[in-house]
Amino acid sequence: MAQLPDWLLLVFHEREPYPRRVPLEDAYANLELPSSDGDRPFVYLNMVQTLDGQAVLEGTAFKIGTDVDHYLLRQLRVHADAVLYGAGTLRKDDVIVTTHPPLQERRKQQGRSPNPPAIVVSATCEFAPEVFKKKFFARTDYAKLIVTTPRAQRRDVERVVDAGVPVEVIPAGEDGSVDIPSLMKFLAGRGVRRLLCEGGPTLNVALARDGAMDELFLTTALRLGGDPEAPRIFVEPVTNYSLQLISEFRFEEHDKVRELYFRFRFLPKNR
Repeated sequence: MAQLPDWLLLVFHEREPYPRRVPLEDAYANLELPSSDGDRPFVYLNMVQTLDGQAVLEGTAFKIGTDVDHYLLRQLRVHADAVLYGAGTLRKDDVIVTTHPPLQERRKQQGRSPNPPAIVVSATCEFAPEVFKKKFFARTDYAKLIVTTPRAQRRDVERVVDAGVPVEVIPAGEDGSVDIPSLMKFLAGRGVRRLLCEGGPTLNVALARDGAMDELFLTTALRLGGDPEAPRIFVEPVTNYSLQLISEFRFEEHDKVRELYFRFRFLPKNR
């Protein structure tokens, strides 16, 4: 890992004074995120993209951002009661949910697990043999769950359970994928009040279309991908929201801006 900066530059905030330097360790670690006691959790997304909008570079999102982005990613996890992923993220990349040791201690003092649980949604619960070799199945420092639909074959569910990951079945939506309102109600019933979604883009579309989005944390790397076929953070049109900027940080190195970190609030278009 490269040497991390001591601070980020806060260039805008809707309620806090700016511009000013903020210690890196405090950038997202002390957020006051709302929590929901209703039928669904408060849902916040964390995504990364190139300047020309790619959400994947060389087959993975992880290669887009700097180590600062990766550091902030772990800060955002400290607030989550669970972290949500689509099955495509597990198949193409991996699912590893950890935060920083001091933040793990904070979670433990609050009576929570050191790392939040990882939840993967899959319409079929069908995974190729190589997927079972990923760290998601091997690691033991965070809890895991796969949520699927009645479309899943019994043998596929049993393979996942035999690999050490429990499976829950909830209703499917009209398109055959996991029904988002049912998923939100299920998670709320398990005590999930703040839900972090780390993608992928297909899951983002489903959440948006069902009105299950509250905030977006978006890292924009000042680099170009140049692939017009690469996925964006939303892979299909999403027109039922507008965005309100809450804050913007900048990572500057050698008098040059390296990365931008935006926090947005999702607003329904009729507001």
